Amino acid sequence: MIIVSACLAAFNTRYDGTNCAHPEIIEIVASGKAIPLCPEQLGGLSTPRPVISFIGGAGNELIKRTIGVMAIGVDSIDYSENLLNGANEVLRISKMYNIKKAILKEGSPSCGVFKVWVNSKKVNGCGVTTAVLRANGIEVVAIEE
Repeated sequence: MIIVSACLAAFNTRYDGTNCAHPEIIEIVASGKAIPLCPEQLGGLSTPRPVISFIGGAGNELIKRTIGVMAIGVDSIDYSENLLNGANEVLRISKMYNIKKAILKEGSPSCGVFKVWVNSKKVNGCGVTTAVLRANGIEVVAIEE
């Protein structure tokens, strides 16, 4: 059993209410070999939701609570707790099912594996869910790999 980003399995969980379905991920979920999860929804964010960006760092820094996550040009709400709560819920579910691997959506502030948005620019770094899973020994790969 593995974890996959719900948007990859055709669930409309992306920030704009859409998905980024990949046939191979849909097939894995349909066969019962994967659990589709959206960390941002698990953290209490709605769909659709504002576009959010890390401020001054990425997922590893958010875990240390040295940075924040804000909506881009919309409000001044800090979404850090939502992302941290969602990442911890994914970890709790992963432990419940003895998950060893996750396939996540690149670029997301939660799921980004190699790239995330920091200060409204796409940079090298990982999302907070990726950071939490890796810190707990779970292999995380991007669909693009």
